[in-house]
Amino acid sequence: MEAKGAAASDRSVKYLKGVQSELKKVVWPTPKQTVSYTGFVVVFTLLAVIAITLLDTVFNFGLHQYLR
Repeated sequence: MEAKGAAASDRSVKYLKGVQSELKKVVWPTPKQTVSYTGFVVVFTLLAVIAITLLDTVFNFGLHQYLR
């Protein structure tokens, strides 16, 4: 039974070393880029919310007119 535990432990260590190796290759964004990307996401989300709200209002109005 210990052989299986040791093999699993070896695989875990090998996996974690691989993860560490890959993380060293990652090009992380600068703080300025992070703020810029976050601002883009917030603005895009607000625009999507506005568009969906407008469509919902128009369809709701049309449905009420149709049901009268």
